[in-house]
Amino acid sequence: MKLKDIVDNLLKERERSLSWLAQQVGKTFDGFRLSLIKESVKYTDLKKIAEVLEVSPNVLFGIGVKYTLEDGEFKTEEFEQRYSISNAKVEMYKQLTESLKNQLKDKDKIIELLTNKN
Repeated sequence: MKLKDIVDNLLKERERSLSWLAQQVGKTFDGFRLSLIKESVKYTDLKKIAEVLEVSPNVLFGIGVKYTLEDGEFKTEEFEQRYSISNAKVEMYKQLTESLKNQLKDKDKIIELLTNKN
């Protein structure tokens, strides 16, 4: 999702306008709007936007945010379980990798036994 759409959704949830946010960040409305559309916002401005909107900067990049379509409108919903889910997947992949390594060792052992038998 585009940065402008993310910011618009966050502003809508807070019942604030883009001109209000531009003022809070210290930018002109037109310049601020254009930088959001072109996604050419400075790092310091991104930090300020996140601070003013009271969200993690990750949210502005679509990380840690779930978008759902309800009644024809996009709704944002932060979900912190994303990282715990990711950690669970990492652990599962570690176990899978270990299992595959053991299978390779067993395969090598079988090949060695079969070649020594002949």
